[in-house]
Amino acid sequence: MRDMHRTGVAVVGGGPVGLLAALEIASRDVEVEVFDKDRRTVLHSYALALHPESLRILDELGLAGGLVGHGHPIRSLAFYAGGQRRAELDFARLGGKFPFLLVLPQSRLEAALEEALRARRVGVHWNHRVQDLAIGDEGVRLEVARLDQVTTGYPIARTEWVVTKTLHVEASYAVGADGYHSLVRRKLGIEASDVGPAQSFSVYELTAEGELPDEARVFLDPGGSGVYWPLGGGRCRFSFELPEEESQRLSEGRLRELIGRRAPWFSAEPREVYWSTAVRFERRLAERFAAARLYLAGDAVHLTGPLGAQSMNVGLREAVEVASRIVEALRARADAGQAEAYDAGRREEWKRLLGLEGAPWALPGADPWVADHRGRLLSAIPASGRDLEALLRQVGLTMGGDA
Repeated sequence: MRDMHRTGVAVVGGGPVGLLAALEIASRDVEVEVFDKDRRTVLHSYALALHPESLRILDELGLAGGLVGHGHPIRSLAFYAGGQRRAELDFARLGGKFPFLLVLPQSRLEAALEEALRARRVGVHWNHRVQDLAIGDEGVRLEVARLDQVTTGYPIARTEWVVTKTLHVEASYAVGADGYHSLVRRKLGIEASDVGPAQSFSVYELTAEGELPDEARVFLDPGGSGVYWPLGGGRCRFSFELPEEESQRLSEGRLRELIGRRAPWFSAEPREVYWSTAVRFERRLAERFAAARLYLAGDAVHLTGPLGAQSMNVGLREAVEVASRIVEALRARADAGQAEAYDAGRREEWKRLLGLEGAPWALPGADPWVADHRGRLLSAIPASGRDLEALLRQVGLTMGGDA
């Protein structure tokens, strides 16, 4: 069964970046629809850290206040080497309405974005897989498969996903925010190349008894990096970088051994590991962020390590920029270089964030340890743009090269 309809903008991907792009577009009174191949937003909702800039963006849409009420604000971050505290960041010094990081479940963020879209009568089509697309002079044409579960097999039943309808959607513009395996990027023939070695982490979320540090802590050791996040309510998360085969060894005993060796400053007693996983993070950058009438954002075009939570948060900024450029092009009835400007700006920033244009400069008087580790510190600071420069300067570094 086939169907066809038109929309102003089609957003592929229903994660935070795609949902925010759709909401920003809708807030400018442009018709938009979202298509995602999964059943709903994330099924397992792990905690994520929102940068101050992300909170400012969400506040402009009236969402930040509610999210802060459901999250755990973090106002400082310290860097450790072994048991020694080497540097620290004070987010309060950034000023503004949100001088902190906010840790909260990803499902909270996605639910807030989807509710705001629902209030604007924007369709979020779950179980809709974009399986082909083509760019023309007047817009983008997408072939979308609507999926449903059916039970098959006898005498042993099994559940399978089947295509129940194929839709042909014509949109003036499209946004690809469909993550690491981005079909949109691949259909455009855009390569995403490795720009550094992949990192493997063992991740544990746990409860602990005793005094939990109420600050984020990044630990940088010769054998790898790691991060501690307080989650509130006696809960916390550890991520330990390990060789890939070792990262698969997940147990409470292994957690205790890693804390004792890599985070000796943690004095609380682990009680219950309620979630753990092994995750591999690649460092990748796409060769282009846009083509005529189609923009890419988030993990579809860049990937980096987890310490600074940069990929998703910068992706939220990209969602806002994409929305602004598409609406401007629609109103002008011509692209007028919007895609080229977006592509150039995004690639320039990500070359800096990924260290492809060198490490930050050490300012006069910088601690020797900070100067020696400035490349690793860049990816471990949870900020971007002006906030990143301000925080770098707190530890004696700069991206400006004017030391």
